[in-house]
Amino acid sequence: MNEFNLNQIRFFKSFIIFAFITLATSLIIMNSSSQKFRVSEIEYSMEDQLAMESLNLLYGKSIWFVDENSFQQIYDDNPDIKNLNITKRLPNKLIISVNLYQQLANIIDLRASIETYTILYENSYVVSAPTIENTLPIVKIENGPVDSGFNGELISLFKTLDNYQYTKQSLQIKYDGEAFNAYYGKTTFQLGDAVDLGKKASILGAYLSDNSCDGTVRFLTSESTIENCN
Repeated sequence: MNEFNLNQIRFFKSFIIFAFITLATSLIIMNSSSQKFRVSEIEYSMEDQLAMESLNLLYGKSIWFVDENSFQQIYDDNPDIKNLNITKRLPNKLIISVNLYQQLANIIDLRASIETYTILYENSYVVSAPTIENTLPIVKIENGPVDSGFNGELISLFKTLDNYQYTKQSLQIKYDGEAFNAYYGKTTFQLGDAVDLGKKASILGAYLSDNSCDGTVRFLTSESTIENCN
């Protein structure tokens, strides 16, 4: 095969590749600009009572150009959203499922003349509530002040307790400005100050699961206790 024929073959291959790329690009441009592939329907659960108004900005947008960045305003409006799962159902429908951060505890602040209720989430987000959530533990702040790491210690405590079986709504914790006391069933747990609550929770969780102590358990350190059980 002479050099002229080889050059012809190379030219033909290059032309085929160029034509394919051109055709693919044209199809993408046509689809992205076509009314058929513009978002006209968005499906999501209404049960979580989230601020989803910014989804209206997606209507009329090419479905091909909808990505994770398109939902940043949703995250900004809803700090309790952990992530969104987006399914594109061609030609024009978006299906959105929401994963929320875990609610960990009710926080009741008794330091003011009027007590306030908030819910603590695993990502440190705190939201005001009109009353307590009946499925969560209760933390009562009777005196203060509390330092900047207070909520972080509570998160460590409750995330560790998630590894144990206990009735969450039956656990009540009180903070008097200096130390924590936890109450569960007929047992009082003197947890001490707001340090190493995650480690203390490993011992506390074992007691909560067993729930056989009728009396008092005092934490000497984050890893040792002395008990007075009947």
